[in-house]
Amino acid sequence: MELAVILLFVLSIAVVSTLWGRIEKRRAANPTSEAGTSSGADGSAGARPATARPARPARQAPAGAGTSPQAAKEAASLLTAEQHRQIYAALGQGQPVKALKLYAMFTGSGIRASGAAITNMAAHPQPYVRPAADPGTPAAPDAAKPGSAQPDAAKADAANPGAGAESEAVREEEISKWAQQLRPEDFLKP
Repeated sequence: MELAVILLFVLSIAVVSTLWGRIEKRRAANPTSEAGTSSGADGSAGARPATARPARPARQAPAGAGTSPQAAKEAASLLTAEQHRQIYAALGQGQPVKALKLYAMFTGSGIRASGAAITNMAAHPQPYVRPAADPGTPAAPDAAKPGSAQPDAAKADAANPGAGAESEAVREEEISKWAQQLRPEDFLKP
């Protein structure tokens, strides 16, 4: 007799849990149902509409969220050919933080603006487009012609071939100092 009572108790628990599971499944499938609300004799007193609760709180995207090819084009237009190559090389190597640091250093923009630019440039790769010359300014001398003027940096590199590695080390040191000052809050979207 004691065994039968124990079996009936276990069976009743199984039935109740099965029914409860079905009720919860129906609530999840139909969040607008008014199950569980109290109503008066006319159906209006004390009734409140059931509201669906999301599994986790929905987070609103910032006003300028998302990426666009136009934003990527504008971000890439601020870079020179060498800067463009360095940033896309960092992105291609899977180093978005390095690309962000380089972009901020090259353009002088802040962390958030640089992050948005790098996100756009990574989502919509842009080829380097040489800026169009203003019609009112004379054309620059052609570098392929003999006797043409070289930029000061090119003259310095030609005179001192070891200076390139030295300037690269200085640049890496500046980036390192800049990176040590970063905080996690700098990477949060507005």
